[in-house]
Amino acid sequence: MDKQLVEQYLKLAKQHVAQGRRHITRQKQIIFVLTRGQQDTSQARGLLSTFEELQLMHVAERNRLQKELEWMRRHDRVTERYEQTETEAG
Repeated sequence: MDKQLVEQYLKLAKQHVAQGRRHITRQKQIIFVLTRGQQDTSQARGLLSTFEELQLMHVAERNRLQKELEWMRRHDRVTERYEQTETEAG
């Protein structure tokens, strides 16, 4: 995968993490309101659990992409140094 594509995917993954955080916060608010009204929270809690599982996946994907991008940047620097050394030696 090329660096620009990884950067685009990383940007999207960060958006997913932020959106997931908002969903989880909102779902907790819903559960609070339902609990306060002494209503059944089982579906709301199930949905919260799903949101939390998805969030773990979003965070893992974001972290994976960050590591891949860091590796690409380090590799680019090594390649640049090597090419510079070759040019100076040539």
